[in-house]
Amino acid sequence: MHHRKSKAKSPPSSSPTHTGAIDRTQSIVSAAACPDYDPSTVRQALERALTPLGGMKAVVSAGQTVLVNPNLLSPRSPDECVTTHPALVAAIVRSCLAAGAARVWVGDSPAGKHSEASLWEKTGVREAVEKAGGRMQSFTGPAKPTACGGRHIPVPAWYDEVDVLISVPKLKTHLLTVLTCALKNVYGMVPGEAKSLFHGDYPSPRSMAAFLVDVFAHFHPALSIVDAVQAMEGDGPANGRPAPVGVVLASRDAVALDACATRLLGLTPDDVAMVRLAAERGLGSADMDRIHLVGDGAKPLRHARLKPARGRILQRFPEWAFRCVTWLLTYRPRIKDSLCVRCGICAATCSRHAITVDESGAYRIQSSACILCMCCLESCPKHAVAVRSPLLALDHFRKAITGRLRKKKERHEPPPHRQTDSSANPDSGPPEH
Repeated sequence: MHHRKSKAKSPPSSSPTHTGAIDRTQSIVSAAACPDYDPSTVRQALERALTPLGGMKAVVSAGQTVLVNPNLLSPRSPDECVTTHPALVAAIVRSCLAAGAARVWVGDSPAGKHSEASLWEKTGVREAVEKAGGRMQSFTGPAKPTACGGRHIPVPAWYDEVDVLISVPKLKTHLLTVLTCALKNVYGMVPGEAKSLFHGDYPSPRSMAAFLVDVFAHFHPALSIVDAVQAMEGDGPANGRPAPVGVVLASRDAVALDACATRLLGLTPDDVAMVRLAAERGLGSADMDRIHLVGDGAKPLRHARLKPARGRILQRFPEWAFRCVTWLLTYRPRIKDSLCVRCGICAATCSRHAITVDESGAYRIQSSACILCMCCLESCPKHAVAVRSPLLALDHFRKAITGRLRKKKERHEPPPHRQTDSSANPDSGPPEH
């Protein structure tokens, strides 16, 4: 069976966390406040996030096999915010079992040739899933070609047994696609080596965005639940910084969910190619006037801000201009010798064989062969791959000078005059809180 054969029940027309009726023609994005990863706090937040959507029973029926697909990009500890936190994954497994699922599988294909044993151990997901009653599924076994858009992609052979797919992304910024959330997370359903090869076929951010939408349309999860308790900002998806947002998001409409996420970057859905293209293809709503954001996490979500990745401007260039612009700016990944442990994962991941070893045994990226897929950066477990560009260096210099001038000005300015109680206006009344 396939999860798309299972039709979920319609969500209720009202929510206990929102006053007033919900328009059924609108896409519902539910946000539940969740300040930390305490298991009890996460479990309660998940329950509140799912309630406006009809609960987990609106998606999962008795006897079904559920695949939970978190973001397991690489073997990193949960506190690095590279992967979906195991506390949320475990809570979802328990919720699916409580809804009547016969089997709950958990799996994702990482970037690069990482050992699944190491991946599952360092992310903490294996222990959490098994304690919750679920089972880890490997993406290294037999795969079968499946039609997707105008080509075929490999899909694990066991996927035929899955009835319901639940996507559980980590909210992160991304150097090439601007954002990685509900839409892009489904790319983890494609085995790792194939993902690298597809980057060679779709070298620019625009062409890759269109292909990612094809992949999403093929799998189209029944439900997306986003770990935004601690998100990642800056140069995600692997080298950014943890950023507290404090919410768990859930929606049956992944496009609407990503549309809401773009606001955290100070952008609109039209600014992110994946979101715009998915909406144009009718895969969901990106119209903020037709998206109903509900729940006790809606307010903190509206006020949260994430610093975007430095490479976000690259997706603005059309296919013909992308290679030329990035060549002129020498925008390329580089390997930091001080952090590199010479594990060779980056070289094994590169589909263009652009990473070689010099006489000293150090790894080097050949700019002429590099297509800027950033798979080496995503797969490196030691943060040893970064992006270099004179443009970025100038930006760093500008910020450093601006910061020094600001501090100098603050040192020379007298402190602001503060009104004492004795001089306060007696008729002004009590202060506002």
